[in-house]
Parts: sequence; structure tokens; C-alpha cells
Amino acid sequence: MQWRFVTDYYNAVEVSQSPGLLRQYIFDAEVLQGDLWAIRDVSRRVFVLADIPIRGGYSGFLDGFLIWYHHLLGLSVPARNQLPQNVFQWSFPLPDSNIQRPEAGTFIGDLRAGVGIRFGHAQLVASATLPTGTVSQDGWTRHVVGTSIALTGELLRNSRIMLDVSASAGYTPTQGVLAKYQLSTFASGLVTGRWRFAGQQAVFSTVWIQSSNWKNTGFDSVDLPEISMDFGFLLRIKHRWPELQLGMTQDLLPKGPAMDVGFTIGARW
Repeated sequence: MQWRFVTDYYNAVEVSQSPGLLRQYIFDAEVLQGDLWAIRDVSRRVFVLADIPIRGGYSGFLDGFLIWYHHLLGLSVPARNQLPQNVFQWSFPLPDSNIQRPEAGTFIGDLRAGVGIRFGHAQLVASATLPTGTVSQDGWTRHVVGTSIALTGELLRNSRIMLDVSASAGYTPTQGVLAKYQLSTFASGLVTGRWRFAGQQAVFSTVWIQSSNWKNTGFDSVDLPEISMDFGFLLRIKHRWPELQLGMTQDLLPKGPAMDVGFTIGARW
């Protein structure tokens, strides 16, 4: 049995205008995403996996630090400066409704389980995500079963350098009062690499693109595909200790307000 736990903590700020400046989308929060993965080999080629997710949405505490950080580096983030500090806001005015989401706190998200098969330097994983979230507020979990399939392969691997690619597709039925704006099919791809520069210490980076989640809302931040990048360090202090993952995430596209900064802390053993 293999275990891995990774947690990301994001300070997010988005302020988007619809065409004609008639509507304004605001998302200002700090968001927790933690995942405990368990992977067990059934045979040399076949394995099963499960993910227990921990999620959260908060007013947060990092706004003041990030405003200082941006001023120090000379970065301009108008949305962060114009919104109140450490106040949760999620307002999503659509052409036929005005959605206001409350702060969620910490909760168990939607359980994911799957089966995979290895062949050569690649593996294929099929999985299902179940609507098991413990939060009562809408907008934070699914209410239907989603499915996905992912193909991952090695491009380059030696004692120092690793380069992998992956492509995935999924289907989640639309549901609820916002079904007319939801997309049911999704696709994504990524390229990830690491370089071990000294002993067991390494740097890593991942660039991924994903299709949009919504349609016809009038806000580019949710109607357009997204490109993001993360980067950081993989550290192993002692040979038998877990490998630690320390990193940051930044959105590249669509241009404009998006995730301010994301911090990743993980362990694998």
C-alpha cells in the first residue's frame, strides 16, 4: 500500500466584468484543498486507488501580507487592493439569476475511487467521483456522480531528470438550477518535470491546460479554458523519511484576475 497526502492553500481574488459592464463577478476567499491518496497493487499491472478529500473556504488571513508582498515587488493587483481585507465574497450574477455563496468552513469533499492498469511506461486510470461532500451550502461539492479517464506516460526518466505527460477526459451530468450554464464534458492535459540537483533534493514544475467549466455566463474567467503552472521543491531530509513537497501555483490564462497565489505542502511515503 502506498500513501500520499498533499494540501494546497490558495488566496484567491477574482473580479470580472461582463460585456457592457452590466454585471460583476467577485470571488474573494482563501481555499483549502487536501487529498489523502491510497494506492494498492492488485497485480504487477493492475492497481486500485482512492482519494479522501478535505476542502475548505474561508475569509482568510493572508490579504494584508499579499498586499505588502505585491508592493514590495512592484506588482499591480487592483482587485486585491479594492476589496475589503479578509472578508469572504462569492457573488455570481448571471443573466437570469444572482448567486450568492456563503463561506463553507472545513468539510469532507467528494470521494474518488478508481482502477488503473500499467503498460510499458504508461498507465491508464478510470475513476468515479461520488457526491459525498459533508457541506450543506451549494457550490462547493457535486450532487451527481462524475466519471473520468486519464492516460499518463513517461517521456524521459533517468537518475536526475523526469518528464511526464498526461491527458484526461471526464463527464459529469448537469444538474440543479444552473444546469443551463454548466458543461458536462471536460478535457485536460499536462506536462510535468523534475530535476534532482543534489542527492534526493529536486525542483519540479507542472504546466496544465483544462477546458472551461461553464458556458454563456458572460465572464471569461469561467467561460474560457485555463492554463496554470505550479513549481517548487521536493525534499527528502533522510533516506527513510517521507518526501516533502513545497510549492506555489499561479494561473497563466485567461489573462486578468485569477488565483492570487497558491501554496502547496505535501508528503509521500
